Amino acid sequence: MTLRRTIAVASSLAALCLLAMPVVSAAQDCVGNKPKGGMWVTSAELYLSRARTNANPKDKQKLYQQAIDVLEQGFEKQPDNPKNYALAGRTYAELNRFADADFAFSKAEDMWSCYAASIDSLRHRAWIKTWNLGVRYSQQGEYDKAMQHYLDAWTVYDKLPQPMLQLGSIYADQSLAAETDEAREEAQAKAIEAYAKAQELLAAGGERLSDAQRQEFARAAAFNLAQLLAFEERFEEAAESYDVYLQQDPGNVDAMSNAAVVMVRAANRAADEAEELEDGPQKEALMAKSDSLRTAARGFYAELLAREDLEAEEYHNIGLGLARIEMNAEAAVAYRKALELEPYRIKSLEQLARMYFKGEQYDSLAAVAQLLVERYPLSMDNLALLANAYRELEQLQDALAALEQREALQAELTDLDLESEEGVYTVSGFIYNMKLEPDTELLVQFDFYDDAGEVVASESVTVVAPPQESQARFSVSTESSALISGFTYRPADSTPAQAGN
Repeated sequence: MTLRRTIAVASSLAALCLLAMPVVSAAQDCVGNKPKGGMWVTSAELYLSRARTNANPKDKQKLYQQAIDVLEQGFEKQPDNPKNYALAGRTYAELNRFADADFAFSKAEDMWSCYAASIDSLRHRAWIKTWNLGVRYSQQGEYDKAMQHYLDAWTVYDKLPQPMLQLGSIYADQSLAAETDEAREEAQAKAIEAYAKAQELLAAGGERLSDAQRQEFARAAAFNLAQLLAFEERFEEAAESYDVYLQQDPGNVDAMSNAAVVMVRAANRAADEAEELEDGPQKEALMAKSDSLRTAARGFYAELLAREDLEAEEYHNIGLGLARIEMNAEAAVAYRKALELEPYRIKSLEQLARMYFKGEQYDSLAAVAQLLVERYPLSMDNLALLANAYRELEQLQDALAALEQREALQAELTDLDLESEEGVYTVSGFIYNMKLEPDTELLVQFDFYDDAGEVVASESVTVVAPPQESQARFSVSTESSALISGFTYRPADSTPAQAGN
């Protein structure tokens, strides 16, 4: 099974309004140095008052800088006054010096415990300012600037997960677009770190979030972190993160399927490591871990297979996962369910034949292989499966006829795949030339089917043979307002496959 890419949305980007400045209230049982006035505090408050009423941005910044200049003098001249630091934190934030703001806020709170509530509000106000800037730059596609503001938001107030979720998303996108392995690995590592920080924060509760927000963000962090850990082949950690996600969204098909995938891969790794060891406790522990992970994966697959509300692609993917842990009979059930929904799914039919072959169900294999040969006649594999089924059933004349038909093939069509985009359906694949003269033209008709197994479109394509013992790509497309989920083909002068087979 192929892991699905990151699909959970971190959160919709939303700008937030700046709040009014908090009022520091008197409180009992305060610990530390009580805030007081002084010439540095008085001068700074005057500059800040003038800055608030000044409409000119340049003048405002100049006034904020003048306030900082006197407050920094106060750090030296009046080191026991936490008010210098509280005012400085607020002013640094206005100057976009968020690391300095973080330091000053922390210093003020350390010096006077009853600053905690007001400092928290001041940090949140600064967070809102730089978060809004990050949102603006994200919406404009200026991601480098957006990332810096998200980092600043986290620096000044690390009690909200949104900056880390957005950073994780941007880094994940960068990893996909990376041109070198080094750049990709670096971006993935940063994305993992960002999502892990968000997940850790949310596990501790998070502040200023509604229950709905907390659940949304927790799902996003867990799913996306799991995906990235899986891409990094950190399978057991990925499984743990999928488990966190499923606690928030039980029964989610993508999470259950992906969790089963990483569990199987982790089980295989543990078994491989055990094979390298001599008999003993360590080997036994690894084998026990492998068995436990496989059992957990089987549980997920069994639960998914029992569902009746999935799509054909989902049942197909379940089949792939079951086949990987050698639950071939169950995999066959999954492929049959996929084919009930989309009768002309070539990949599900091919996989179903393989499951019957592995399970030595030769009667069933013969029926499915015959369908494959009728629908996709230019295939060495399909004819080989049919010949094997007849041979095992001791239908030797039929087996010989299938082998002769296989030997007579001059070219075959391989790796066929159906894709769609805005009502255009395209089958692509390769022609492999065994015996044709190079540049021989082969006219092939493709019939396209809907979920009911009815032909909704037909197109012919001329496939040109490459040099012998080589292959060349080809494709054929059709437009259709009806949903197309499968296809068959035949050389233009042959009899069409019967609908409903």
